[in-house]
Amino acid sequence: MKTLHSLLAIGCLTGAATAQTSIFLDIGSGNSIFGVPSSGYAAAAPMGGVWNEVDTASIPGTNLFMAGPFVDSNGAMTGVTMTWDALGNGFSNFDEDEPNTTLDDEALIDDIAFAGGASEMRIDGLPAGNYDVYTYAMAPDVATFLTSVEVVGSPNGIQDVGGDFSSGFAQGTTHGLHSTTVAMGQSLTIMFDVSSGCDSINGVQIVSTDQAGGPGMNFCGPANQNSGGGSAVISATGSAIVADNDLTMTCTDMPALVFGFFITSTTQGFVANPGGSAGNLCLGGSIGRYVGPGQIMNSGAQGSFSLAIDLTSVPQPLGPVSVQAGETWNWQTWFRDSSMGVATSNFSDGVQIDFL
Repeated sequence: MKTLHSLLAIGCLTGAATAQTSIFLDIGSGNSIFGVPSSGYAAAAPMGGVWNEVDTASIPGTNLFMAGPFVDSNGAMTGVTMTWDALGNGFSNFDEDEPNTTLDDEALIDDIAFAGGASEMRIDGLPAGNYDVYTYAMAPDVATFLTSVEVVGSPNGIQDVGGDFSSGFAQGTTHGLHSTTVAMGQSLTIMFDVSSGCDSINGVQIVSTDQAGGPGMNFCGPANQNSGGGSAVISATGSAIVADNDLTMTCTDMPALVFGFFITSTTQGFVANPGGSAGNLCLGGSIGRYVGPGQIMNSGAQGSFSLAIDLTSVPQPLGPVSVQAGETWNWQTWFRDSSMGVATSNFSDGVQIDFL
């Protein structure tokens, strides 16, 4: 892959709205060898981000555990907190090397906390809105252990979770999935109980399904810090309806007066520091580059630029294509940067759009 620096050199050039608050929690003792999933890890959700360590090292024998405030999936501090009540059953910790998990999957799945009976987890401080709740509740040691999971107020009801990781993430095996709406000042409450054997709580992802100021959902954030001192953020405004052909990409928080352009793919991925870049590539598969006339832009004094996206002519390696209803596309920004005075490149986070 050519670097952005070389692309620009050989003649290719002759505060933004983001998704509502999403919170990722990795539950387990800080003394466990399995650690915390890395930034950008998505687990079963459609987006990755920053994970909060919910260190339950002090939990054994207690009946009430509180944690937070947490950072959101982009790494920004929030007022969101957790209160977990064992309802008199008493908490415990456990970890076991599930034979089919590795790396980030291992960090999420292989260490747990549990109550041995009914318990109630309350999440406070979420902005009012709509959320999908991914509750990881698979025992890493015994595939026949089942945990019942209920999100109070969700139409999706009680779900039993348990099994092994041989087929990766699957609803009912590794996690429960509930949609819910949180009113202003309302708690999001998750109820757990033993369905078979013992309960096992690995983690929780609370993913906003609202569209804040645009049709996109951000992922793979926060981006690596750039020489301007910030992490570049991409956002979309307009419409996710293909027939409208009304979509604009904006990137903010880049260094001032640097050149860059947008890239796009139907596939998400993760490559750290490609071609010596200071940032991370969050796209995979066939990646198109907006390098046509007027598409390589300068960030100016404010460290930002925007581009109207023509959905009938989206760049791809074999030529432009048209976006179709029902497709999911992802965009990212690639821009010039410097590190300790040495020219390099960097990336924003990504934005995913599900087209209608």
